[in-house]
Amino acid sequence: MQSLKWFGHSTFLITSDQGLRILTDPFGKDVPYPGIDVTVDVVTVSHQHFDHNAADLAKGNPVVLEGVARKGSDFVKVDRTIKDTHFRTVKTFHDPERGTKRGLNAVFVMADASTTVCHLGDLGHVVDEETAREIGPVDILLIPVGGYYTIGASEGWEVVDRLKPRVVIPMHYKTPAVATWPIASVEEFLKGKDRVRRVGSSELCLGEGNLPESTEVFVLEPPARS
Repeated sequence: MQSLKWFGHSTFLITSDQGLRILTDPFGKDVPYPGIDVTVDVVTVSHQHFDHNAADLAKGNPVVLEGVARKGSDFVKVDRTIKDTHFRTVKTFHDPERGTKRGLNAVFVMADASTTVCHLGDLGHVVDEETAREIGPVDILLIPVGGYYTIGASEGWEVVDRLKPRVVIPMHYKTPAVATWPIASVEEFLKGKDRVRRVGSSELCLGEGNLPESTEVFVLEPPARS
């Protein structure tokens, strides 16, 4: 992976080793972060909620990979290689009751030659051993930690302990842009933890040569409205 940029919420721009530009879970215009104005090759959508499925905002006529169908809310099994990156989905749920409250959620596993990135979408439960095996080895884990709509701090650490990624990047938590939302700040997830690096930027360059040996949390800065 060449680089990763956080737009806020669960939206990242990931650039692969060969320059493939991937936009994850783009939020719609009703989400009060700065707008998404990027040209990309691929858009991934973990589930069909307005704050995760605004693929139409991406420029460049990208390939859109949806892990949950727009009609019928069925899980979509993705297993596809685009340029140098392989994309696959793992079925999970948006709540602890197997989707009865908020529906399905697709975990996206994206791997180029050097790095495997796992975007957990709006995961609503701790993954079991079978799901962890299906996800497989992870270098960079993009994990929701704000609770209420997704897993929170304690469940997040259970997931981290099960998947054992080298890098953990929290997402989907309270920031000044979404101060009125009923989710927790990232500090709940970081409380009492060492091996935490506050990046001081919304962008990060990580690849095979500079990944930590053991799990480390990288906290990105959300973009601010101008």
